Amino acid sequence: METKQQDDSIKEKLQSLDFTGYFSVPPVGLSGGLSLFWRESVTLEVLHASPNIIDAEIKFKGTSSYVSFIYGVPAVGNRSQFWESVSDLASGRDAPWLLTGDFNDILNNEEKVGGPERWEGSFTAFRSFVSQNGLWDLKHSGNHLSWRGNRHCLFIKSRLDRAMANCSWAEALPMGRSNYLRFEGSDHRPLLTFFNNSRTKRKGVFRFNRTLIEKEEVTELVDEAWNHDPLRSVISKLNSCRRSIIEWTKERNKKSHTGDELLSHHATIPGGD
Repeated sequence: METKQQDDSIKEKLQSLDFTGYFSVPPVGLSGGLSLFWRESVTLEVLHASPNIIDAEIKFKGTSSYVSFIYGVPAVGNRSQFWESVSDLASGRDAPWLLTGDFNDILNNEEKVGGPERWEGSFTAFRSFVSQNGLWDLKHSGNHLSWRGNRHCLFIKSRLDRAMANCSWAEALPMGRSNYLRFEGSDHRPLLTFFNNSRTKRKGVFRFNRTLIEKEEVTELVDEAWNHDPLRSVISKLNSCRRSIIEWTKERNKKSHTGDELLSHHATIPGGD
């Protein structure tokens, strides 16, 4: 969580709670810091920390995953550089990866209510980051317009807070989801994410972008993924095809940073409400 409290104050207030682990990036001046707490049942190793991200490896209930706790940079001009730095941090990371927190950014104008519309170019950096890393929103409940406030005398609500994951995380924790809670003394809703590796009730839906059937590369990789092992189940074959398409798209997007050529996984694979 983001905080403007110093360590001693935070520890004093949380003494009654059942947290045995604690890590923080202390606030400097008026800028907020970051605090991370975990219980004894969780094994956590901090891999990288800065005022805008705590990146960690977590082991819980037999599942290991990477989790990046995000506080996106407020300044619009610095966002592109920030998302590039997060991509560099996770370069080559094919293992389960979850990102959660205050991203301070949105993917489109549908994720805000009130105020003037943002120009399309302002979404490019965040969209590119999401697409290049094969991320999508966790299935969620509650009101996802997680921030509210006034800007230039206008009341605005936006989806600044979210939880996103890659394909590996969804496969390792297929019932993982997040819940937007009520506003409680802050202009941000708390966001609660559940790590659930149960596989008995999965109802994911794969939405295939039909325009891809016109691309010979895609039809070839789908054919190879589907027929690689004839004895596998249909679900396993679908997962294999999905992963192949994601990897192909990630490579395609690495070669192009123009908005017209970006293929957004956010809209074509399972997730959302």
